[in-house]
Amino acid sequence: MIPEENILFKGINKTDCENMMKCFNPDIKRYKAGSRIVTLSECSENIGIVLRGSAIMVRYDINGVRTIIENIETQGIFGELISHGLKRDSIEIVCEKDCEIMFVRKSEILKRCENACRCHSMVVENLLELMSEKAQTLSERIEVLSQRSIRERLISYLQIISDKTPEGVTPQIPFSTTALSDYLCVNRSALQREMTKLKSSGVLAFSKRKFKFLRNPDEEN
Repeated sequence: MIPEENILFKGINKTDCENMMKCFNPDIKRYKAGSRIVTLSECSENIGIVLRGSAIMVRYDINGVRTIIENIETQGIFGELISHGLKRDSIEIVCEKDCEIMFVRKSEILKRCENACRCHSMVVENLLELMSEKAQTLSERIEVLSQRSIRERLISYLQIISDKTPEGVTPQIPFSTTALSDYLCVNRSALQREMTKLKSSGVLAFSKRKFKFLRNPDEEN
């Protein structure tokens, strides 16, 4: 599968993509849901591209408590190069849904092309854009975790998802309730109670992972 839809290859046609893949000599691997793909330290020399399925970036503390750092959907990218100083040894990439991952050595992407081809330069430009987007995502996560209460964290996160969802499309949480509690760093049962309160008070409507704001959460009942 040629990842021409991936941001790393944006603006590059299928033929050029195929030629670049021959040059990059990528390694494609498949993983089952729940399996560990790689630790961030093991991925120090590579960039991973999710061709199919989805994965999550997780951190385990010394007590084994899991925190989800990022959800990585199809065409998403991960690797030390774009992880902005995260402590590598404690970070794992875990397969959420059966995955097909393409690993490309970062040296192949960053090296100076002998032919000085435009498409290779575009890949580097796209990588810089991706790093900027990752920094924005990290900033949004800090904003969510800076909220004091479970309600505030949940609403802040859902508002970010809602703002990014195209008009006419119903926003959708990318996690199960358990994974969402790990992402928000809150107790699962407490999170479920807060979601029930928001639903019963007419602030939010839920349908499995899809949701909709029915009114401004800051308004009084």
